[in-house]
Amino acid sequence: MDLVRVGKIIKPHGVRGEVVFLPTTDEPEKRLKKGAVLFDENGAPYTVKGKRSFQSQILLSLSQVDGREKAEAMRGQELFAQAEPSDERGIYFKDLPGLLIEGEDGEKIGTVTGVIDNPQILLEVKREEGRCLIPWAKDFIKQVDLKSGKIIMNLPTGLLSACSY
Repeated sequence: MDLVRVGKIIKPHGVRGEVVFLPTTDEPEKRLKKGAVLFDENGAPYTVKGKRSFQSQILLSLSQVDGREKAEAMRGQELFAQAEPSDERGIYFKDLPGLLIEGEDGEKIGTVTGVIDNPQILLEVKREEGRCLIPWAKDFIKQVDLKSGKIIMNLPTGLLSACSY
């Protein structure tokens, strides 16, 4: 079963087992709805009983967490959901490392070495000149061909010099 990270439990809230949750998914309404099943790092399932906003935070109630002690034990845990069959392009981020990135003109940009999955998805790219971070943005991506091991991108002028480290 392929899992995708949906967020992290920050701390307990109250005495009934609610937790403060920091979502990292771009689909919190879908992933955190009542009845959704989430998994911890060990694959243990947790069913969402409820979700509510409190100040600027999200509070989650999980059916298997019924008191403050259990909520405290969950502090810092990341939660995952079952991956959809594919994203809109049929691509999982775990498949991207190792792919060659080329410009539309055939110029070799570099090789994906990792994916940073934050609110903005970034590709870590090894280039001849060093390393850089390239945003995974619909406007930049022209084609992803997993079979040939390539991503064709149209990057704005100056991005590569600005993103290098």
